[in-house]
Amino acid sequence: MEAVRDRVIGIMAEVLKVSTDVLQDDVAIGDIPEWDSLHHIQLVSAIEKAFDFRFTPDVMMDLEDVEDIVNAVELRVNQ
Repeated sequence: MEAVRDRVIGIMAEVLKVSTDVLQDDVAIGDIPEWDSLHHIQLVSAIEKAFDFRFTPDVMMDLEDVEDIVNAVELRVNQ
């Protein structure tokens, strides 16, 4: 699902105002100054809007790094 991954990374880079190169799978909230709690909420909201779905609260609590977010979106898209 490279297309979904690329789209998610693109959204994240836009919201966080960083290069896509910075957003490796293990980069987590707080690892870069641009990814704080406020930007995390904006990030989740932008992804939900772009893909036209809502994460459940349980899933949202588990979105801690780039890989978590990409995997959660791929699961929703493939349902």
